[in-house]
Amino acid sequence: MYRSLLGALATILLIVAIMLARAAMVDVPASDVPAAAPINIDGMNVARHLAEAVRFQTISYGGKANEAEKNAALEAMRSWLATTYPKFHKAATREIMGESLLYTWKGTNPALPPILLMAHMDVVPVVPGTEKDWEHQPFSGDIAGGYVWGRGSIDDKGSLIAILEAAERLAATGFTPERTVMIAVGQDEELGGDGAMAKTLAARGVHFAWALDEGGIIADEPFPGVLKQAAFVAVAEKGYLSLELVAHGEGGHSSRPSRDMAVTRLAEAVLKVVHHPFRSGLDDIEREKLHILAPAMPFVPRLLLANLWIAEPIVLRLLAAQSDADARLHTTIAPTMLSAGVKDNVLPPVARATINLRLNPRDTIDSAVEHVRGAIDDPKVDIDVLDETQTEASKPADINGASYKFLAKEIQASFGNIPVAPDMTSGATDSRYYQPMADSVLRFVPFRFGPDDLGREHGTNERLAVGNLAPAVAFYMRLMRDTK
Repeated sequence: MYRSLLGALATILLIVAIMLARAAMVDVPASDVPAAAPINIDGMNVARHLAEAVRFQTISYGGKANEAEKNAALEAMRSWLATTYPKFHKAATREIMGESLLYTWKGTNPALPPILLMAHMDVVPVVPGTEKDWEHQPFSGDIAGGYVWGRGSIDDKGSLIAILEAAERLAATGFTPERTVMIAVGQDEELGGDGAMAKTLAARGVHFAWALDEGGIIADEPFPGVLKQAAFVAVAEKGYLSLELVAHGEGGHSSRPSRDMAVTRLAEAVLKVVHHPFRSGLDDIEREKLHILAPAMPFVPRLLLANLWIAEPIVLRLLAAQSDADARLHTTIAPTMLSAGVKDNVLPPVARATINLRLNPRDTIDSAVEHVRGAIDDPKVDIDVLDETQTEASKPADINGASYKFLAKEIQASFGNIPVAPDMTSGATDSRYYQPMADSVLRFVPFRFGPDDLGREHGTNERLAVGNLAPAVAFYMRLMRDTK
């Protein structure tokens, strides 16, 4: 018995020793990226331009609602861009595709495949009734307290303005890129887009060296307890799938309810789906991200991350406690819309619910539909795929490829050799349409955000710090200047 206890104790001590040794070997990797030469930019002037852009109410409601008003705002904004950035508009070719914009800034070496910078003009609506909760009116474009306030300041007019400010400054110096730079400015990204520009360019035989869209950020607190900044480049994005559940039951008068009610059946079906989650776990992207962040962490989390071979279940529980981190571990399930009935005393024979899924790369549209079907297991509940809003998860970009390394180097040169880690964005972007026609598709905006900022995107009191703007413009200038 004592030998067994001593043997178990020796095994435990050996495991602890191995874990401590592995944690001790985790160190901050040396970086030899020299700091970029500073570029003098008036951030307040950029802020004024962003404020003007916010005031265009380019709202995507969906379902063709208020489409005329939106199109008028888009037309006005396109004219404003041409007036605000005249030197770039003279240097580049502008095409209006539908209501979107495509700029082509021809390079001096036509043998090099072009690069693509992406942004979008449209914004999500403000939830009716929440206007009173905004510190500054949603489309005021107020500059106050060190921020530009308003819907779209973060998503995505901030990056749009930073890109065009950079192009204007470079064009003003007589600069011409060596590699052709194309800038795609979408008008319906918030509705899922339709890939019209990508289809047109594909028909022309255009193939990009790389494309860069919104997605990753610079985080002031990238992980609980980690106060050092880190940049995240999304090398993949989750798929998008909306399902409509249609439950059938007996109609009739509410004073004589049957045991076969559509609303009850629908409620049970939704709960079955929510309570039947998809498989969760660390993929290669998450493992690499945690590996890069580990050196900056306090001892205990660093100990865990250095020993995923034994500590992975604990790490998964810790990540699952944070909604943003948890969403990256699996396909998410979100009931978003319910509808049934026409009157309070009439039993509806049909009830409907929409469930939005964001697909982890380990799941496909077909496998996700079967997962939901199996969870419900009710022949009186139809499952309809909303075809206009479905995309598979993207193929991850190669983090060892030249494009990722180039972007990481530019980030470190611009923002002080901070760690750069791969990530996966849970939101859908227009970049997915360019996946077949680009060697690499990456997602990053050069803005610093703290934990308090993340909920403002699509939320109340959306705002962007004025201090973000000058560094972002400088970053895009270097990106266009340095790409070879």
